[in-house]
Amino acid sequence: MKQAPALPADDVDLRLSDLEQVCHLGEGTCGVVTKVRHRGTGTEFALKTSYYAHPNRAMDEEAEALRRCAGSPHVVRCHAVLSGAGGEPAYVLEFMDAGTLGDLLGRRGGRGIPECALAEVAARCLQGLAHVHSRGVAHLDLRPDNLLVNSRGDIKIGDFSVSRILHGRADERRKVSISVGSPMYLSPERFEPDAHAGPRGAIAADVWAFGVTVLELFLGRCPFLPPDGVRPSYVKLRQAICDGEPPSPADYACVAASPELRGFVAACLQKDPRRRATVAQLLAHPIVAQRHVEESRRALRQLIVDTLE
Repeated sequence: MKQAPALPADDVDLRLSDLEQVCHLGEGTCGVVTKVRHRGTGTEFALKTSYYAHPNRAMDEEAEALRRCAGSPHVVRCHAVLSGAGGEPAYVLEFMDAGTLGDLLGRRGGRGIPECALAEVAARCLQGLAHVHSRGVAHLDLRPDNLLVNSRGDIKIGDFSVSRILHGRADERRKVSISVGSPMYLSPERFEPDAHAGPRGAIAADVWAFGVTVLELFLGRCPFLPPDGVRPSYVKLRQAICDGEPPSPADYACVAASPELRGFVAACLQKDPRRRATVAQLLAHPIVAQRHVEESRRALRQLIVDTLE
């Protein structure tokens, strides 16, 4: 196996032949994720291997996004990007032992996350997004299944497979495609044919997806998924998102949301991207800025531990 550029530098000696498979963790549209263990040290990693035998532009973009976003405690760490015999990229990633926030909701049996713990989740996700955006990257697939969790209570942004590099090339004003990603988390403007946006528009798209994610975590299910769990068609989903009113915690009588949470979600789910809150504004929102930090962290850690027992 040959090795492609690795990050960070202290991990350059990692090789695929050093890693033994432990178990299957999951798969997506671009690749499969496996839990692996380093034969020499016993260190556990998540190994994401592409389905595709030869690297393409999207894979190059993902590798560049991971390189740019390294160093944040709120973004999953990529230890190395390796190449298999067929040239397919394999990402050696930090292993998060509690899975994803989507897994956590599944273990809770459809019950949402209480506001106290949710405030800490929101804070960490926003800190991660602020870092990602500051490095000139739009994630474009933010959702519970791409937010990784460990038993220490850490929440980290993962899966940059459809991310876009916003600047740092010859033309910093260029527009990027934003029509990628999971349909239930797409903002209205992303349903436009061949939707493209500049840096501000791409970042606003991440804010909408974050708002849908927060509401899903509170409710226990995606607000665009009906109670029977039957996934709507793309056409019906587009109609609901583009033509309907944005969802709100106030729409669900089964759960009581504070005025602050209702305002927080509303600030994210503005249909006009120019009116959508920025990440900086959301970090200053009372839900995040005025939370009792230690209490919120304890609530989140306990919630995670309880679902793992």
